[in-house]
This record gives sequence, structure tokens and C-alpha cells, in this order.
Amino acid sequence: MGTERGTPGEPPGASMEGPLTLQGTIEVVTFTSTETLYSVLRVRPEDGQDLPSDGLFRPARITAVGRAPGPEVGQRVRITGSWEEHPSHGKQFSFDSLELLAPADTEGLVAYLSSPTFKGIGPTIAQRIVDRLGESALEAIREDPSCLKGIRGLKEETAAALARALESSLGAHKALAWLRSLGLGPGQSARIHTALGDKTEETIQEDPYQLARIVEGIGFATADRIALGMDFSRDDPRRLAAGLLHTLRRSADSGHTFLAEPALLDEAAGVLDLEDCGAALRGELAALRSSEAVIIEGENEEGRRVYLPHLSASERGLARQLNELLSVSSLGPLATADQLSAAEASSGLELHTDQRSAVLGLLAEPVGLLTGGPGVGKTTIIRLVVDLAMAAGAKVALASPTGRAAKRLAEATGHDASTIHRLLGWDPHKRGFQHDNDSPLEADLIVVDEISMLDVVLAYHLAQAVSPKTRLVLVGDPDQLPSVGPGHVLSDLLTSGVVPVHRLTEIFRQGAGSLIVHNAHRVLAGELPVLPEAGDRSRDFYFFPAEAPEECAELLVDVVTKRIPDTFGHDWMEDVQVLAPIYKGACGVDILNTRLREAQGLGGTQLERGDKVWRVGDRVIQTRNDYEKEVFNGDLGRIIEADAKDGLVVRFPERDAGYALAELGDLSPAYAITVHRSQGGEYPVVVLPMVTQHHVMLQRNLLYTAITRARALVVVVGSRRAMERAISNTEQAERTSYLTERLRALDASPPD
Repeated sequence: MGTERGTPGEPPGASMEGPLTLQGTIEVVTFTSTETLYSVLRVRPEDGQDLPSDGLFRPARITAVGRAPGPEVGQRVRITGSWEEHPSHGKQFSFDSLELLAPADTEGLVAYLSSPTFKGIGPTIAQRIVDRLGESALEAIREDPSCLKGIRGLKEETAAALARALESSLGAHKALAWLRSLGLGPGQSARIHTALGDKTEETIQEDPYQLARIVEGIGFATADRIALGMDFSRDDPRRLAAGLLHTLRRSADSGHTFLAEPALLDEAAGVLDLEDCGAALRGELAALRSSEAVIIEGENEEGRRVYLPHLSASERGLARQLNELLSVSSLGPLATADQLSAAEASSGLELHTDQRSAVLGLLAEPVGLLTGGPGVGKTTIIRLVVDLAMAAGAKVALASPTGRAAKRLAEATGHDASTIHRLLGWDPHKRGFQHDNDSPLEADLIVVDEISMLDVVLAYHLAQAVSPKTRLVLVGDPDQLPSVGPGHVLSDLLTSGVVPVHRLTEIFRQGAGSLIVHNAHRVLAGELPVLPEAGDRSRDFYFFPAEAPEECAELLVDVVTKRIPDTFGHDWMEDVQVLAPIYKGACGVDILNTRLREAQGLGGTQLERGDKVWRVGDRVIQTRNDYEKEVFNGDLGRIIEADAKDGLVVRFPERDAGYALAELGDLSPAYAITVHRSQGGEYPVVVLPMVTQHHVMLQRNLLYTAITRARALVVVVGSRRAMERAISNTEQAERTSYLTERLRALDASPPD
């Protein structure tokens, strides 16, 4: 079969409408991934096909790249795709689909059967199989493996292995072709087949909505499109159940630990685009409850709380564990007032009354909470608490939710600190933490910083691992943005009144001269920042006006790449972090990342995947917790290797991590990141675009969080009206959580 379009000699990369189809035999499998199915093949094209040439010769082999399940030397294939020019590897055929074909003749059939694919079968045995079964040998073996009996020299176990291999190969290709027929892309199809294997078609035919629960990266919308395309009714019970679970998961992504039943039913009806379905949804909700796919609590029928099981367990377990820790009365203080005075004198410090009270309280209480904004001395208090505890012989552990925050904690105290995940120790075999109630952390004092970032699930696992003999000190700023994950832990702890709180409010000498500190507190008070006089280049907070988004983006790139380096001497590629309120728009994260990377001008090795380009030297951010790699949501790194077959290697502060092609979705460019993703981080310089088009996210706590991420310099670029709007907007999206009520109830009725 010839190509469907194109003319003889037309080079790769030339304009050719529609897909091209080629046939040939795989002669070399250069690379294949069992996980992603991405393969690099050398294919010998069949005669009579139009292939690109330089006018002098026709290539004997072509390089073909794409996803194929188990490609093997000797397979005859039909591939559909297009020619492209790879910057490193030259001309290659990028295929979207690969179909297995029967060998073209008996010679090809013998070559295929004697290939390394089928162990124990050489050319002689292969020839005997073909002599016995003819050109339809493959079909005959798949239909009835017993047809191989009696072939001289063919062992029984070898014949059985041959039949299994042929069946598996055909099944994988059929499954992949079937998935593509459902409108799924090659990447989606590969992930589904990897997850479901031989039962791919059977599982989906039975319930396509299982895809959203089983296969990472496949959501409700995709599963719903497949199901409706297979003539599932819109009120099918499986669809209703999937809509309810999707609604709960979406609410968790927005920070809620539960949804009230009426809200859940209303939102699910909207997701399903159904009217008058309340009774049917309530029925499916009851079924989900019976199967423990959801947890329902509360006595009021109209206000019952509906949880995903892990969120119910986390919220309930966190309240119970904190209450048990707070009830411990046998721990004596780790330091006296006189010992604190001696530590002050030796350090040249003179603490405020509130600071002294905080140090002594945190060293005496089983659980204590230290809060306050920038410049109030939280770092000083933490350092003194750690030093005094260690002087008393206590074993101290320090942790923060992210690697960046842990590094700051280590620098502040002079002692090692880790992420909470690393402190708890992830066990990949049992897919859980090593430290829990049965194996608590061995420490006398645990200090956890930046707990505004702590979601209810991680907080529960942490509390589980704290034994009654261990003090727990929690440190955070309640005016920061809440955690990315579900829950509002710091706010709930403060509201409950159950945990002893030491709140610092007075700004001390080290922050008094800083406009960053001063303006952060002004923003909290609802006041506009104080700006330096024109021409003053000695301060640490500046504002560059620009009204239109495009104008703002142009100015921001100039400020980042030229003005800041020229005026303040900062290396913008290392020291400057752009924090944007949203992803979209001219001043959003996505476009600013593209513009800043172009301004950086790095060349060299790169990897293209779809519409994304990954380049050696690029700054990237991890977007989900990966326990096996020990890389977590919000960790920043740089790409140090990029390969079209093997993926990327990223250098993070604590380790290098490899990313297969299927894992690239866990990374995002990070020249610009959202303010939410900056939580727990500290950067020498923060540049913040603010335009009225960001109105949805212009909030006081967002601006405050952005300002407090900077150590040496803040530059706001944009509209004064946008900044005024952010400062005046104190509304925050409410998060549903029942942690406060649980803490209070347990405090009123402590456990036996």
C-alpha cells in the first residue's frame, strides 16, 4: 500500500495534508518502554511506497517513533502518522497507530517466527512450522495451539510459550486499536492498557466509569464521553455514582474535606446535566455509602456531611490524636526562666515579654502553636526553643511540608531539617509511611514550620507518628493562603481554642527598616504599600505601573531580565521568582513562562512532547507528591538531561530525579509560578504582576503571601487599581471542614 498523500521525494516536514500510511517490517527495536509504550523502531519499508529521498537514493530503513505494545523484530506492521524532522536524530516517521499484519510471504513468516521474540525457535524449527501450517500459521496457532503438536524438534513448553506470546501480542494490539477507536489519544490509550492489561476491553465494556477511578490522568469527562458513545443512558446508575464521586473529588481539589448532602446532590446534577434526578442520586448515594465508597455523618437529613473515606478518616484521626497528645500531663518543662535568660545573654538577645512567654510555653506544653507575620521574631523563637531543648539533652526533629521550607528551617536553626514526608519515611512496598501509631518517631521534641501549608491528610499522618512522650511545636502564619490540599488545619486549630497558642504581633528591629515587612503588615491592615521616592534605589519594595496586560507583561520581562540585574546585581535566572495570581492571560503563569524562557535564550538538548518543549537548563516545579522519588508538590529544580527516549533528569536541591516520558505531566515550567505554589518558599527577589484581568484572584491574603515570599526585594508590576482591589478584598472561598467541632467535642469529653 502506498502513502495516502504526498509526492515522491517530498521531504519530512514539508506540508502534507492528512495522515500518511506506510507498511514494512520491523528490523530493529532501538527502544521501547513497557510503561508508556513509547518506541523507537527501524522499519524496512515495502516496495511501491512513496518515501522521502534526496533524489539519489531511497532509504532502506526508516526510523519510526510512537507508542506500540511490545514491538518485536520481524513483525510486519502498518503505521499511520506523519514525517517530522527531529533536531538531533533527523528525519523520522511519527506514528499515531501501529497495526500488526501477517507476514507477506512464507520467507517473512519464517524470519518472524525465528526472531528473538520467540525463544527456543530457530530458522529450522520455524521452517518446519510453516511447512506444516502454511502462510496462515499465525492464525492457526492462535485459534488452536494444539496444531503445533508433532512438529519435530519443537518442545511442548516452547510451543506453549509461542502460543501465549502470539495471543498476548495480538490482544495488546487489538486493545490499543479499540481504545483509539473510542477517540482516546495514544497517551491515554497506553495508560489504560498498562493499567488494565488483557482485561482492557472487558472492563470498559462493563463500566467505562471505572477508568476515572483506576487510571491516573483519565477523568470523569473522558470516561463519560466513552460511556455515552457506547449508548449508556444518561441516568444509568453507574453514571450517577461516578458523577457523585467526581463531585466529591472536585470539592477536595478545591480544599473541602466534605460536602453537605444538598450541595453534593445539586452540584452532581449539574455535572451530569440532569434535571429532576434528586431521588435517583439519593439512591446511588445510599449505595455508595453501603459499599463504603463514601462516608456520611451527621443526624440532620438535610445537612449530613458526605466525605471521601480517606478525608473522613484523616479529619477524625487528627482530632483524636491531637486530643490524646494534649491530655498528657507527665511531661516536665525542658527549660527554666533562668536558663532562657542565660541563653539570651550568650546570644546577645533581649526578648520581648511575649517572646519569652512563647519560648517557655512551647518547651513546657505537649502541643503548642506559634503564629505571627514577618518580622515578629518567629525564627528567633524557634532557634531558642531548639537550642534549649538540645541543651537539656532532648532529641529534636525539624520538618516542614516542602523541601524549600525545610531548607529555610535548617538555615534558621543551624540543624538538619527535612520534609514531613521524609521524616515519616515512605515505604514503597506497603505504600504507606513507616512511622505511625505502631512505630512512632523517636524524638523528644518535633518542630514543624509553615503549617499553613499542611492539609488534613498529611497533618493526620504526622500526628499519628507523634508519641505521648514527644512534644509537638507547630509554627505558621494564619494570614497566608491555605493549603493546596483539602482542609484548613491552621485556621481550625486557632478557631478551636483547644491548642495553646503563642501569637507574636510586635515587629522587632530586624524587620523595622524593611519595606517588605512594613508593607506586608500594611496590606493585612487594608492599607496601600508605602513606596520609595522617585530615584531611590536603596529600598526593598518597588512598584512599576502598567495598565494593559500586554504592556504589563512586556514591562515585567524587562524588569526581571534587565532592570533588577543592572540595579541590584541579582542574577535573574537564579534569584528572581515571578509569582502570578492565575495561569491564563497575558500576565498569567503560562505565557510569562514562555516569554521568560525565550529571554533566557538557552540552547542545546530539548525534548518535545505534544505542545510542550522541555529544555536542558529550564527551571521546573513538581506538581504532585511522588513518594518513590522523594520529590513533592512545589519542589523546584532544573533540567540537566533531556532525551527523546528516556525523558528528563531534574536536579533538585537534595537529589537528581529521573522522569520517564509518561511522568512529564508531573512537571511544569517554573520561571513563573502561581502564588499558591510558592507557599513555604522564600526567594531573594519576588516579582508580582497585578492587572484587573486577574480580578477573580485579587485577594488580600494572596498579595500578602506573595510579598512575604521575598527575602531581599519585591517588585510589583501592573495596575494600581488591581492592587487596591486586592487589598480591599478580604473574602476568601470558604472551605468546609469539621475539624474545629471535632476538637472541641473531644476536648469536652476526653477519651478514657
